[in-house]
Amino acid sequence: MKDRRKSKKKRRGMLVLYLVVCTAVIVIAYFHLTKIAKDYNTEHLELISGLYAEKMNETIDYLQSYAKENVKTVRNIEEKKPEEILARLKRDLDQTVFCDIGFFMKDGEIYGGACAVADLKKNGLDKQVKKAEESFVSEPYQSSKNGGMVMTVVAMAPDDDRIDALYVSVMIENLKKLGTYELLQGKVSVHLLKADSENYITCISGKESTSGIWNNLLLQQKYFRYYNGYSYNDWMLDMRMGVKEGRFTANVRGEDATISYRSISSMPGWYIIVQLANKKISNITQYFSAWGVVYGSILMLFTILYMLTILLMEKKDKEIYKGLSDTDALTGLFNRRAFQAAVDETLLKRIAGIFIFIDVDNFKDYNDKYGHANGDLCLKHFAATMKKCFPKDSILGRYGGDEFVVYIKNAVSDDAHRYMDEFQREISHLMMSGGEHVTVSASAGGVAFIGEGEDFVSLCRSADNMLYDVKRNGKGTFKIKGAKNM
Repeated sequence: MKDRRKSKKKRRGMLVLYLVVCTAVIVIAYFHLTKIAKDYNTEHLELISGLYAEKMNETIDYLQSYAKENVKTVRNIEEKKPEEILARLKRDLDQTVFCDIGFFMKDGEIYGGACAVADLKKNGLDKQVKKAEESFVSEPYQSSKNGGMVMTVVAMAPDDDRIDALYVSVMIENLKKLGTYELLQGKVSVHLLKADSENYITCISGKESTSGIWNNLLLQQKYFRYYNGYSYNDWMLDMRMGVKEGRFTANVRGEDATISYRSISSMPGWYIIVQLANKKISNITQYFSAWGVVYGSILMLFTILYMLTILLMEKKDKEIYKGLSDTDALTGLFNRRAFQAAVDETLLKRIAGIFIFIDVDNFKDYNDKYGHANGDLCLKHFAATMKKCFPKDSILGRYGGDEFVVYIKNAVSDDAHRYMDEFQREISHLMMSGGEHVTVSASAGGVAFIGEGEDFVSLCRSADNMLYDVKRNGKGTFKIKGAKNM
């Protein structure tokens, strides 16, 4: 009987010890995994906010490029009345993004929408144009037409004997159509900040609305609480010293948030400010807390599944966010940086193939004749045809402007010629947005990589030289250097 009582007491002690150990493991695991989840959240919040700031910065650059492209169009219109030129520009204007387009004449006359012209004069842009030597972006101002905030990009036309400059205006609220990501809708706030005055305009708020008025950042500091010794003065000093970008965390209106800022190259002294509330992106920590209580008895299994889930999510998310900065927005192909990275990785593995440089023939003339929108349509047509005609494992990219690149893995000269022949046939006929059919062709130069001895730069240079040789001798064909059957 005594031995039985001792045994029972021992088993009871073992059970208590087991429960204590399990409880300790659960508590330790909970706090440890909570920290891992928070670190995971922070890492991806910083990645998202940085990409968003970059995207918004590219949007401002796009507005300038659009205005400069239209300067080229106007320059190629000969013996046209200003009213006819204005009608041509407005016909091709993307009304979903831009609110007005027009130009400043050398005699001081401004052609454009009536309200827009009045606003330009009221804000002294006509005087700025007379003094300006280079293209510029105006400070945001209020539209007399609808009361919203407007930003105007002015592109100078130095070689035109009639026109001083062309302008294109965009509502601040329309910037979200160029710079927002679907996965961040309702979760992000984006502001344009003028550092020397500390005044800002809200482009996008967490509720997808815009304020349309100026605010002062200093007056909002009662809602901010900074972490890790950082302060508002540190933030302002960095921007006034010309720091191009930065990132920090703070508590804003009772919520922890990650804040990124990045300078706008075309607007000196102006910054894109991106604010993301941490809790709006991921609730991994809260999910773990609930599941940890329910499934404490299977802690080890849950921990393994949880860690695997995080690893898989991290891999998937990084691919998504990487795609935002690696993909050419117009064509969907790799941009130059991403294309080079993919080819470099292929060359390191010594995967033989053919590197081809492709150029749209007479693209400038086509763009000037049919307009910017049809020029974009032509580039999209090229990209879609590349995806159709080249093998699925090929690396496809837009190198810049009307230049495209492709690396065909494990291909020989005969393969490359066959693919290019098919590509030339497929691109030759293009129907424009107005229903008119036009003939399109391409010039291309290629070079073979046989598995060693060359890098991306040398292949690119050799293919470009072959392309130059083709264009010098008539265009519309393909020539390859150094290819051997493998």
